[in-house]
Parts: sequence; C-alpha cells; structure tokens
Amino acid sequence: MHIIIGGCGRLGAEIAEQLSQDVDTDVVVIDTDPMAFDRLGSGFNGETLRGDCTDRDVLEQAGINRADGLMAVTRSDNANLMTVEVATHLYGVERTIARLFNSDREEVYRKLGVRYVSSTGTMAKLFLNEFRDESYPLHVHFHDTDINMVDLEVDTGGHAMTVEEFEIDGQLRIAAVRRGARVFLPDRTDRLERDDIVTAAMKPAAARRIADLVREPYARDRVREG
Repeated sequence: MHIIIGGCGRLGAEIAEQLSQDVDTDVVVIDTDPMAFDRLGSGFNGETLRGDCTDRDVLEQAGINRADGLMAVTRSDNANLMTVEVATHLYGVERTIARLFNSDREEVYRKLGVRYVSSTGTMAKLFLNEFRDESYPLHVHFHDTDINMVDLEVDTGGHAMTVEEFEIDGQLRIAAVRRGARVFLPDRTDRLERDDIVTAAMKPAAARRIADLVREPYARDRVREG
C-alpha cells in the first residue's frame, strides 16, 4: 500500500510514524518546511519530500499515480481540500481524507463528498480509523471508549426500516437523519429511506450487522446534494 501524507505537523508526523511501521505500507510525507521532518521519530520508515502538497508536480514525485490513499493534514483547510480534490478527481485515488479546522465549512465538504475529520481529540486515531476497511465517515471518537459518531448512508436493505429496527441494543443508536436538505431527530417509529444519511453512535462490532443495510464505507458515489 502506498500512502501520501500532506503536512508534517505533530499530527502528520504521528500518523506517518504509525503507518510506516507496517512492512506492507510505503509512506511519503510532504511539507514545505524541511525542518518539519524533524518531528518524525526514529521509528519512521518512509520517505520525505519538500514541497507544496497542492502542487501536481510534487504529488507526482510522491507517487500519486500509484497511491492507494492520501491524507491532507496541513494547517490550511483550503490546502487540505484542494489536495484531496486533486488526488480524487485527477488521479483517481480511492481513499482520501482531509483535516478540517473551520466547522462552518462542513457542509461544503459534505456536498463535495470529501471525507474529513474535524474533532480536536485523539486526531491521529481518527485518521487511522478512517483508513481501515470497516470504517465509516467519522465525526468524533470518544476517548478511552470504542464508540464513534459516524455517518451511515442507507441503502436498499435499510429502506423502510424503522429507527427501532435499524438500531442495535448496546451497539448502535441513531442521533439524527439527513434527508435531502432536511435534518431531523427521528422517533423510534420513523421509517428510514434509501439515501438517508444517518448520524449514529456506533461500536465497531455493529459494522458487520448493518453491512446489508448501508452503502459500503468507501463507495465513490458519495457526492450529495444537500
């Protein structure tokens, strides 16, 4: 697996170190400041590249043409969004995720289908979770628990199920439902519709049980009109 990380701040360095410890993963870290790479510890087993991660030439030097995934974690929302958009739409990178500082821009990211993490707690863990096959678009991880707030996109299997039927005792609870431009707090008897975006508190163990009810986490048809 070939992973590119745009930004070598404390977050980018921590993610890079953890990913590079996997012998099957090649990691390239990009940053405009060569001193930033000093944050990488002795455990880092990847490559560094000085440059702007929004620059196509720099991305190509980093191996974007063969990349399996890209994380944009610079201090700039604009740079992170641009990097992800370039990687996704120009190079067809399947797994991309951006760090988001300004929560007012969440709706823009959603409409563009951009996977993002905006929580300020345990950030490295959130990004790493997003690159696991069983993960769903994630809003926040509750520290010292295995509970995440995630987005689930209802598919045919979950269409017409009530909220009560969809929920799993001790593993999954629905907090809100987005249906087109409308967001509402559902009653237990409300029925879900295909293409609804369900925001739920979920434990990892629930992923397998809802696999036939929601779309795959990394489906590429995630651009939503909302």
